[in-house]
Amino acid sequence: MSTFIEQPQSFETATTDRSASGPSMMRSIFSNYAGMIVGTAVSFLMTPILIHGLGDFHYGMWVLVATMVDYYGLLDLGVRFTLQRYVARSKGAGEREALNSTSVSALMIALCMTAIIIPSIVILARYLPGVFQVAGSERALFSRVLILLGVGLAVSLPAKVLGAYLCGLQRFDLYNLAGAANMVTQAVLLVIVLRRGYGIEGCAAVSLATAVLSLAVHGWLVRRADPEVSFDLRRVRWREVCDLLNFGFYIFLNQVGDVLRFRLDSLVIARWLTIALVTPFNVAARLIEYFRYIIAAITGPLITEMSSLHGKAQDEKLRQLFLRSTRLTALVCSPVGILLCVDGKALMRLWVGQALASSSFAVLLTLAIGRTASAIQTPSMSFLLARGRKKALGWWSLGEGLANLALSIYWAPKYGILGVALGTMVPMLIVKALLQPWYTLWLGKISIREYIVESMARPLWVSAIFVVAAKELLAVFPHAGIIPFLSAFLLQIVAYATLVYLIGLTSGERGEMKARALKLACATGLADPA
Repeated sequence: MSTFIEQPQSFETATTDRSASGPSMMRSIFSNYAGMIVGTAVSFLMTPILIHGLGDFHYGMWVLVATMVDYYGLLDLGVRFTLQRYVARSKGAGEREALNSTSVSALMIALCMTAIIIPSIVILARYLPGVFQVAGSERALFSRVLILLGVGLAVSLPAKVLGAYLCGLQRFDLYNLAGAANMVTQAVLLVIVLRRGYGIEGCAAVSLATAVLSLAVHGWLVRRADPEVSFDLRRVRWREVCDLLNFGFYIFLNQVGDVLRFRLDSLVIARWLTIALVTPFNVAARLIEYFRYIIAAITGPLITEMSSLHGKAQDEKLRQLFLRSTRLTALVCSPVGILLCVDGKALMRLWVGQALASSSFAVLLTLAIGRTASAIQTPSMSFLLARGRKKALGWWSLGEGLANLALSIYWAPKYGILGVALGTMVPMLIVKALLQPWYTLWLGKISIREYIVESMARPLWVSAIFVVAAKELLAVFPHAGIIPFLSAFLLQIVAYATLVYLIGLTSGERGEMKARALKLACATGLADPA
């Protein structure tokens, strides 16, 4: 939900052509993970506060309105993601004039979209409450919240363009610093307005205020990172605008697919079920959203490296990187999906209470299966983008999203919120677990046997053993309190790390890990270099 937590960059980073050096790439990854940790912690803590502070109905309204406002983010037409690529390329080539011209053209597009969004939100606020059968005093409240959040989104578009500029400069540290500061500030203000009884309208006002603050902070950070930058609107060139829009089109298709997959569920539930049911669905979806952040931080650097290998015509190294990164990605993602299924109900009970945990757990299981399959295929997406197959990704992402919407609407009246979750999972499994890997193997001339042996066999063995171990460890501890739950969770993590070391990694990787650990110990004085 963009009104509270901003996702770490994934696809936008993916479009960068420049090959990052090892240290720079690792700094970017660690910076992204630091921002992800802060955002996840703040959002995790604020979810129960908002639910209890607003109540099920108003929290459902909050999620619904914020989700609809998010759709307006598509109006950037992929430009801010494209800008990141152009900034990196122009900076690497030392083309100062091209850098300024492209950047100000992207900013102009964002300002035009801002000018379109604000009046359209005001018009929409008059008619939209009736679509969801909101009447009486709640109708006027719904409209005011929509306007406040909509204007906040409009203000955030130029801020996001400035953030893309920072990322193009490889200043992920400043980008994540601004995002983390904004989230913490917003969380503090939300707690204050809830305690003073301002309710959902006060929360919407906080969202608008922090959007304005974010714009100012991003502008200051861009000036700090690049003192020579110029956003003189007289530098806008129609050719630059067309280039940005042309390149951004297929990114836009991918974004539309993401919206259809992940951002329409609340609307479907509110329209075909009830607004109150948005709350239990969102509880499960929020946990899955955290899962998505884990993989987002490494996507960009991975695509950058693959793009570099493809540009050098080093196809064999590219194939080996794909196979190895798929195995390592599966080892990172599998425990998340397994722990959400094994520990999810106990976690939700401690987090939001027994009532919501009971109604949300089946949704969590369903979404976790689809998201795990999707996340494991992140290297295949990186491989296809590196090989310039963005059209295929864009079109089938759009198709998957449309299938998700149709199935969710069809199954919602029959199975409730579980039907909406099934509508998300089924197309995702078909595309991510079948179509995307098949197309990648065909393009890379990789046999199914090689793919299974090199990429999937070790993660499958590790996961099968870990499922049994995770259940047994959770059963040892009572689920009544946070300390027993955390104790079981930590033992599960230790068990999985042990399995990965013994089974998931190759002998060469274990030797490399030992060498790095020894080097670190020597550098910190914990071991004798001799």
